Amino acid sequence: MELLKFAVSTAVAEPGMTVRGLFQACVRADVPGIPFRDGTGQIVGKASIRHVLKESCIPAFMVDHARLLGDQLDSLKIPEIKARLMLDLLVDDFVLPDLPTITPASPIAKALAVMENHDTTYLFVIDADGHYHGTVSIMKVAKRILEEYA
Repeated sequence: MELLKFAVSTAVAEPGMTVRGLFQACVRADVPGIPFRDGTGQIVGKASIRHVLKESCIPAFMVDHARLLGDQLDSLKIPEIKARLMLDLLVDDFVLPDLPTITPASPIAKALAVMENHDTTYLFVIDADGHYHGTVSIMKVAKRILEEYA
């Protein structure tokens, strides 16, 4: 199957975009992140819902000791997520430079291998000229396989 059949069109984050805009773009396209284009027009990273939530909502010690945490965390006295404040933050501060990409001519097996290599569930389709064609995620791959062979 052609790789672009697995890709979904998304917005591209740019300097000045808010976390609210990122979340809206990701939810609209049903993807966990979108590429980030810098002021020169180059795609230089990704803006990820997971990364924003990790940096804004979870203290590092909880991540480091997640396996030890129980279901009752009342004694830790961690303040509630300040969602409105978080949504107004700029995406610029959350851009990840690890940018798993693949070209439109690549086979889907390579896309899956690149995702595994980067320990991610999605990647971006970008051609040799730097043009963004969409996002491929494991959910979109599973959906297309079900549609094609169900």
